[in-house]
Amino acid sequence: MKLRSITFRCTAAQHNRLQQAMHEGYSDTRTSVLSAALEEFLDYAELSEVRRMDLFDLVQEVDKQGAGVRFCDQA
Repeated sequence: MKLRSITFRCTAAQHNRLQQAMHEGYSDTRTSVLSAALEEFLDYAELSEVRRMDLFDLVQEVDKQGAGVRFCDQA
């Protein structure tokens, strides 16, 4: 598998959560934190009930999960 580098920008709130995850020992690199988060989201997105959702339903469903910041507040 050929690996490729991806660069992106994030909001201050997203950056703070990333730094907090690293500080709490979740991982020692930003790349591993982001990779783990992406893998978890992709696993979630593969659930049959989630696969049937359109983008707007998916955003609403993700907003209902846990006590995190709403998608529209962090995007």
